[in-house]
Amino acid sequence: MSDTLFLRLRSLSPSDEVECCVADRSGVTPTESLPLSALASRAGGRRIVAFLPSAETLGVAVSLPPMSAAKARAALPYALEDQLAGDLEEQHFAVGARLADGRWPVRVIALARLAAWLDLLRGAGIEPQALVAEADALRDRPGDLMLWLDGDDAHWRAPGSAPVTLPSDVLPEGAAAALGDARSGTLGLRVLGRPEDLERHADGLAAVAGGFLQRVDQSLPQSPLSWLASQFDATAVTNLLQGSFAPARGPAAGLEAWRWPIRLAIVALVLQVFGWGLEAWRLHRAAQPLDAALLEAVRPLDPSVQDPATARSLLTARLADWDRRERDPSAAPFIAALATLADARAAAPAVELIGLRQQEGGSLTARLGSADAASLQTARAALMSAGWTEGSAPAAGEIALVWGGRP
Repeated sequence: MSDTLFLRLRSLSPSDEVECCVADRSGVTPTESLPLSALASRAGGRRIVAFLPSAETLGVAVSLPPMSAAKARAALPYALEDQLAGDLEEQHFAVGARLADGRWPVRVIALARLAAWLDLLRGAGIEPQALVAEADALRDRPGDLMLWLDGDDAHWRAPGSAPVTLPSDVLPEGAAAALGDARSGTLGLRVLGRPEDLERHADGLAAVAGGFLQRVDQSLPQSPLSWLASQFDATAVTNLLQGSFAPARGPAAGLEAWRWPIRLAIVALVLQVFGWGLEAWRLHRAAQPLDAALLEAVRPLDPSVQDPATARSLLTARLADWDRRERDPSAAPFIAALATLADARAAAPAVELIGLRQQEGGSLTARLGSADAASLQTARAALMSAGWTEGSAPAAGEIALVWGGRP
């Protein structure tokens, strides 16, 4: 349990003492009665929960279509218009967690009255995080109709329902109102109260208990505040501080203050990861045509290659080899031979290349011809000086030269 200071407010007079106790991980301290002026020092650094008399509020359960708690609170004035005598604009509506039967527990309090309770506490330097009607602290107990006798008030709670507060001198009527359509013969009756309240209502309890499976009485101390604190569940009560009265978030909120920044950071991270995934998918789609082109290009060199990475490596190696040959003609005899033929052709434009054939062993035989014997002789001399040798005798007007390659 968090370190919480519980208060039980009974009067709006600043001079009246207030019952208080502290609940922490070690348990609940005994109840004390202190002036409001002395409570500010107890409140420092603690969560403050103040219980109001249930008679200060109207407690009802409302059926509404499925919606969030915020939307349910906005719809309450219209849903309860027929049940309220005062001006709706002068009322404050608070909604709790949805009940098992789908209805919403609601507390209605006059705005002026709620403001008066808050002014009382703030005037003493106390800022509450929750204002709760006492009856809401009465826990739901499956299988039992709960009854808390508190002086002139009787607080009832049937399983899965909201608390109902009625005068304690009409117990049979209160039991019927709390049960609604439920059958008392299927439930037990658990009664809580101070010894004097149990004795005072002994006859009424006897009249009511006859319709239940069993009756169990539990005696409470003179001040029930410690008992209320020990069973307090913030998720199961209706906090009146909602809407414009909701407590401001401060350093005590801890991680709560970082909830939305953390959510936004998570959303940003998810979007970034999604963007990375989308870009990777786009690059993969774009690479597919390129991979197909690589495989197509490498097929004449090696038809067995099926992997784009292997095809890329093979083509890279072949390009590197071609680049090396271009920079070093001696590594490419065939290219060097063609270069000498081009030079001879430039020196003797009238000479034509009639044929070029590669012989077994890598040698080349070139046949050149021209009607101009002088030009043909010029080409022959140029090629011989470049390394060509005489070949077999050709026809008239032709010469044959052999390129054996360089070592």
